[in-house]
Amino acid sequence: MRVIIACAGPQTKWKNHLGVPSHLVPVDGEPLLHRTIRQARAVCRDVHVTAPDDDRYTVLGVSRHVRGPEHDNEYVSTRGLWNDTGRTVLLLGDVYFTDVAIARIVYRPEREYRVFGRRGGSSVTGTPWGEIFAASWWPEQHALLDEHLSRIAGMDKAGWRLLRSVQGTDLDRHVTRRPWFVKIDDATDDIDFPADYERHPATGEAVRG
Repeated sequence: MRVIIACAGPQTKWKNHLGVPSHLVPVDGEPLLHRTIRQARAVCRDVHVTAPDDDRYTVLGVSRHVRGPEHDNEYVSTRGLWNDTGRTVLLLGDVYFTDVAIARIVYRPEREYRVFGRRGGSSVTGTPWGEIFAASWWPEQHALLDEHLSRIAGMDKAGWRLLRSVQGTDLDRHVTRRPWFVKIDDATDDIDFPADYERHPATGEAVRG
């Protein structure tokens, strides 16, 4: 298994809140990215990070790959890192993962493309919308994903549109179907906006404190 933590997004929603990228916000005294790397390394030796050309993303023992804004999305920006001999697990770098969620993502028995997330709002974190947290696939799905990524090239919400394309559903209709979509509905959540950070139970207490 290879784990890729994708941190190369434009950060337009975060707007440098707290003076750091959302991937590096503090969680219990530890940057979010460091926490996710620690969780990933507990289950996998082969861990990579895609990030902008910024030394703050350097973590000892983890390969950092500089990615610029020329890539459409996190799938395209990580394409050269996909595992040709085993499973690829893509974790989004601005997500707070519970340990239970990490286990649900990495310990999958089937050799298929899977997307992990929450279809709608969260009663745990208060986020009003659905989120994708992670995805995984095997070498036999590489050509399939390349084909569908070509279909959604230039579109926003790439994770959702890729899922819909693979499912065979309308690209603009919010539909999730099993077995492709695996539900995670706990404190795992995306830290996209400052409000996401401030209301999350794992981070909001420090903000309010």
